[in-house]
Amino acid sequence: MKEQHMSQSGKSLLVITLLLVVVIVTACSGVTPATDRSSPTVSTPVLIKPTNGVVQSNEAGSVVIKVQWVIAEGNSLIFQVDMDTHSVNLDQYDLKQLAVLRDDMGNEYHPVSWESAAGGHHRQGKLTFLLPDSLRQRTAKYLEMVIRDVAGIEIRVLKWEL
Repeated sequence: MKEQHMSQSGKSLLVITLLLVVVIVTACSGVTPATDRSSPTVSTPVLIKPTNGVVQSNEAGSVVIKVQWVIAEGNSLIFQVDMDTHSVNLDQYDLKQLAVLRDDMGNEYHPVSWESAAGGHHRQGKLTFLLPDSLRQRTAKYLEMVIRDVAGIEIRVLKWEL
């Protein structure tokens, strides 16, 4: 019987060949390395918040209006509005018609929706605007919400610094 002995260089060549086959098979198998999901990507939106607080209020004409900046994300800017009084019925006021946002450049933005149930003397709801371009581009220094003609007060202004 003839015994075969492999030389040292032959063994090394065999090991290298096997390693190359493993690398090629792994690369072609479609297995991708796990990605770190904790780091933000370019498409991750950055939330925008005012620097002077999220709640602004106005008390005039026996009506207190408190407006909370809820979120500016995607294409929407959403506010929670609370109106409170003991003298007038607040159900008659449609903030979709009476409110407008204004930025420091004078651009005005009208609400796309006012969602509120009747409440008489205590009313709350969600006022939604399309996200202003100046906010999306981060060029606005402030946003004001102007509310007209509620309880005999011609203009109320609530301001968020950015």
